[in-house]
Amino acid sequence: MISERVQYLVERYIVDLLTEEEKAELTKWLDEDPGHRALFREAIELEFHLDSQLSAPDEDEKDKLVDLQKAASLGWLGKWEHVGVAALLMICLTFGWMLWSNRVRPTEEGTGASDSFAKLSSVSSDVVFREDYELPRKEGSYLGKGWVLLDRGTVEIEFHSGAQVAVIGPAVFGIDTEMRSYLDSGKVTVHAPGVARDFVVATESMEVVDLGTRFEVEVDPKSRESNVSVIEGLVDLHLGSRGTKRMIRPLEAGYAARVDAYGRIVEITSRPGSHPGTGGGDAAILAHWTFDEIGADGRVEDRAGDQLDGVLQPGKRPKFVTGASGKALKLSAGEAVDLREHVSTLGQLEDFALTAWVRDPGKPLAMLFSYSGETEQHRVQFLLFPQHIDFGWQDGPHYDAISGRVDGWVPGQWYHVAMTARGGLVRLYRDGELIAFGSMGSRIGMPVSSPSRVNNASHAYLGRLEDGRQGEATSHQWFDGEIDDFQIYSGALSHEGIQFVFEHPGEVWTPEVARQ
Repeated sequence: MISERVQYLVERYIVDLLTEEEKAELTKWLDEDPGHRALFREAIELEFHLDSQLSAPDEDEKDKLVDLQKAASLGWLGKWEHVGVAALLMICLTFGWMLWSNRVRPTEEGTGASDSFAKLSSVSSDVVFREDYELPRKEGSYLGKGWVLLDRGTVEIEFHSGAQVAVIGPAVFGIDTEMRSYLDSGKVTVHAPGVARDFVVATESMEVVDLGTRFEVEVDPKSRESNVSVIEGLVDLHLGSRGTKRMIRPLEAGYAARVDAYGRIVEITSRPGSHPGTGGGDAAILAHWTFDEIGADGRVEDRAGDQLDGVLQPGKRPKFVTGASGKALKLSAGEAVDLREHVSTLGQLEDFALTAWVRDPGKPLAMLFSYSGETEQHRVQFLLFPQHIDFGWQDGPHYDAISGRVDGWVPGQWYHVAMTARGGLVRLYRDGELIAFGSMGSRIGMPVSSPSRVNNASHAYLGRLEDGRQGEATSHQWFDGEIDDFQIYSGALSHEGIQFVFEHPGEVWTPEVARQ
């Protein structure tokens, strides 16, 4: 059983309120019994699996402490369901401190395959281990929880999960489980194949979560800055430190990020010789509405040849203006292009791209495209705000979005906006420039959705979202601006494709263009 006093000490440590005397008291309790450390570790492992309980936006420190105090009455494990996102990161940092301070280190004789997390697969000839290094040193030895301490040289570690890590000295690298590790200082290179997806390298200020990739992490022992470089694939950076808000930022192949000791991104750069952000190259035009002509019956012709014609609602005479290419359509609140008869076709989109020219988008938001059920409870949407471009999605009560910041919309000026989705990675563009990308949303970290994943879809519009507010009183969301040359692609346009449709208004990207 865990006493109320110990619960109190752990809770104060999580929110960084321990005095030196209390820290010594907690450390003494941890040292008394390996079972204490095991129980603490189990509580942490439980929290890492409670993704559905994560809340956003982050609460301030006072609210988090109140939540923790309320949760104490539920018992040791019950309280973890109430820990906020920032507190979760503090738990991670707490465990890093635990791992270092208490060092549960199996000896070479006492560690076998059944009770280990990894194997020492290679040791370079120039390796020099630190004097206090106590894990096995021979190639082929199994490794349990503990620290790899190198003064020089390189060791390669193969985790039982399939992840392969090369530790380059001088370095201090911790083994937690077969899916978690901790880099205190030095450099590691990681290859985490599909079977080891979600493998974690934690540092003092963040966690690098693998999404099937090769990457490098380096921690400066003096400044505590971290450098993450993605060689292949994608990682998510779970950023933040004590006293800061936690956020998730993806980093894809060809990019490197420098993160300070507080979990703040100092800069993101492209790696020399790489070509980041190219997206897919297999996109094919699905629908193309130029708005140059609209039939007497309100029919908005699809020029792509697949006959995904829309219908202008509510049947008023269309208002044309001079567009980025030919004519453009002016929409007001209450007007939209109805695509409901093509819901089944649009619902097959998993990887896709949306592009359009816009002018004077309405405030406070302009709903450019939506695909949904009868209400907003299940949907994906592409929309514009005064200072942002968003791609958002909702599944039941949970809504999330990828958001790209822009410098506003100059009245009377045409802008090209675009989004692509490929393999759960969303990219947002304005005027051909990448402004944001993400594999999870900025609010609660819910994985990216697509039309193919919208439950019971029945509505699709250009310029409208069905039932923008829940309840008896409904208020639809509209575009209220001018729109031209809207294109939908099956497959994600490459960066070159986005550049082409921006530089050639009215034209579409095709495989033939790509080969020129």
